Amino acid sequence: MEKELPIYTDQGVEFIVDVDKLEFRDKANQNNRYGLEVLEDRGEEGYQFEHYDESEDKALWITTPQFVILDPEGMAEKYKKSVEEVYLLTDFELMVDQELLTRRLKNGQLPTIELAGHTFYADARIDLLRPKDNFSTLGMRFDELENYYYVESNSYCFVYNPKTYDLGHLDYENITDIPKDLLFVEIPDVKVLDPVGWNRRNGFPETDDLKRIGLKMEFEGKIIPWNETGINELIEQNRLKKPIREAVIKRDKPPIKKGGPKI
Repeated sequence: MEKELPIYTDQGVEFIVDVDKLEFRDKANQNNRYGLEVLEDRGEEGYQFEHYDESEDKALWITTPQFVILDPEGMAEKYKKSVEEVYLLTDFELMVDQELLTRRLKNGQLPTIELAGHTFYADARIDLLRPKDNFSTLGMRFDELENYYYVESNSYCFVYNPKTYDLGHLDYENITDIPKDLLFVEIPDVKVLDPVGWNRRNGFPETDDLKRIGLKMEFEGKIIPWNETGINELIEQNRLKKPIREAVIKRDKPPIKKGGPKI
């Protein structure tokens, strides 16, 4: 039997409290959903969001308590705690790993990501993904990686040179073989990798949005096989074009004059 979710009522409007999705849903019209991405976080006071009341044809500001108060049993189940523990915690204390937060804020530890066998520090404050124990390069700038951002996966997908620990470059117009020394990789967005550093760089409170994003200190980049990138189709197109290109070059090449220049 499916668990019956709690109902929270404010200004005559009933909302379903869904801690599994961390959202409030208008009971009368469940297409009206309010998750952490739109909730105004008011700390221990709870949350606030704007709701359009169709029956009254007006906008209402809805104020709610924290999820630990609205559904302590559901939060205990979600975060693998006892209900007694949940009663002693705020949403923030439960949803954000406090040990990792101490390591990041007080000890200054940077998140790391393994990429093709090498460890990188994710340091959003100075806009760098820099290789550990290698000072021959600064690494990669997150500003540059924005050119390779994919909204669907909230990640960067790009060509990587493991020898230089930097972006790799392909000659898309002329490539006719799979690159031997380059990799195609995927890593999370900078705000996922280092939300604290991102907040510092952009002038937000250090812990802003951590409930929604979460906090991790170790990541692993994904190497995507070249045959899953669509490069095979590009290579085939270039191979088909190559004879035509060579013929054009040969046709337009000026004739060689025998005997060399006259002095």
